[in-house]
Order: sequence, then C-alpha cells, then structure tokens
Amino acid sequence: MSDRIAEHYESVAAGYDDQWDYDPEYVRGFAQAIVGALRLGGSDAIADIGCGTGLYTRRLCEEVRPERPVLCVDPVPAMLDQLPRVPGLRPLLAGAEDLASGRVGLPDGVPLDAIVLKESIHHLADRRATLQGLVGLLSRHGRLLVVMLPRTLHHPLFQDAHERFRELQPEPQEIVDVLAEAGLRTSVNHRTFHTTIDRERYVHLLESRYLSVLGEFSEDELQAGIAQFRHAYRDEPVIRFDDHFAFVTGWVRPR
Repeated sequence: MSDRIAEHYESVAAGYDDQWDYDPEYVRGFAQAIVGALRLGGSDAIADIGCGTGLYTRRLCEEVRPERPVLCVDPVPAMLDQLPRVPGLRPLLAGAEDLASGRVGLPDGVPLDAIVLKESIHHLADRRATLQGLVGLLSRHGRLLVVMLPRTLHHPLFQDAHERFRELQPEPQEIVDVLAEAGLRTSVNHRTFHTTIDRERYVHLLESRYLSVLGEFSEDELQAGIAQFRHAYRDEPVIRFDDHFAFVTGWVRPR
C-alpha cells in the first residue's frame, strides 16, 4: 500500500463504519457471502487481510464462531484502532506484502486455512509476488478469496472518478491467472448486492471519500464532482444501484 493510500485511510478511519450503518443488512449479507464462498467452519484458522476497521470481519466471526480468533491484518494503525477488542478478533499491524514476504510472521506460526482479501487487491504494488507469498501461508486444505469490484463501477460517482477507478482496478482474470500459477484450483463467481440510499446520505459518503479512489481528487475537484452528481440525480431523492463483485477463489490442490 502506498503512503498516499495509507494517509487516505488514516483520515477516514474514525468515521469509516458510520458510512455503512445506513444498511446493516448489506454488511451482514456480504459477510455471509464470504463465509459461503470459502466454506468456512469453526475449526478454520482465518485471516482477513486488509480488514480495515473489521466491519465485515466481526460479522464473519458472528457467522462462523471460530475456535481461534480471526487474524485481522491491516497496515493502517488508525483503522485497526477501530477494531472491537473482543476475544474473537486478533489484530495484527501489517500489510499483505509484509506477510507474503515473511517480514511479519504469522502469530504462533500456524498455517492459515482461509485468507480473505476484500476490496484491497488494487492497493498491492506487486500483486503477483504478494499473492504467491500468501498462498505459501496456506495449510494443506487452505483456500484464498479475493473479493473485487469490476473495472466498470456501478456506483453513482462522477465521471472523472469512474475513469480513474477503471485505470487503477485490475481485471478478475489477472487474479485468476496468478492464483493458478501459484498452483491453486481457481473459480470465479459474480455476486450482486442491491443498494438503496437517500441521495443526501450518498452525498455525505462522497464527501467522506468512502471509496479510496475519491482520495485521488483534491477538495475542489471532489466538490465539482459532487455538483455533477447532484445535477445528474436532481430528480431522485432515493438512489438505487446494483453493487457487482467478483469472488475469485483459489483452493490448495489435494496432495
């Protein structure tokens, strides 16, 4: 993760969870989709890498009730500071690259049965080396899930934000190829989550830079984009859109 992206998350950490409290069912449903994609069970050693505040991790923990704490990995101290201090969650200040390279070791040296990377793959400078390193941390029945948005984003952003996002976001097939090269059996499933939000609440999300791509813009540029958004949706007090995701899963092949 670059210093600029880290600074973005430092600045939004305190109010990050508030951005999503308008629809708790969205968060719960997403966590359930992750549990299903990885077929998580109570005996699994699980890591959420790039967990942020643990917004989704804590719901995942509620669903699975794992026997050992879920490892909550994030390189931004301010985000981890928001993680609930409960027995089921174990914070680790590190980035995906740190774990993949061995600069930071796994607590207790226990291999992982399941790794989740939700909407963080685009922050990795060297996706191939990092994913390959993470694959090396998996147990003999391990699996790894990359949850990512498509390059064409369906959020009602302004035009420049859509274009910038498209430049930064990798294609799911790139991730499939890397995981396959690392020896995993791969699959891709596409999931859609329906979102309904008041227009003014969504303006607040834009102002809060709820997507990291919004950190690419100056305050003046952001305000100009919000004005563009207000004009485009001036007759729609309630915004509805579909949130599309690719769930790229890799499974360790039976030996």
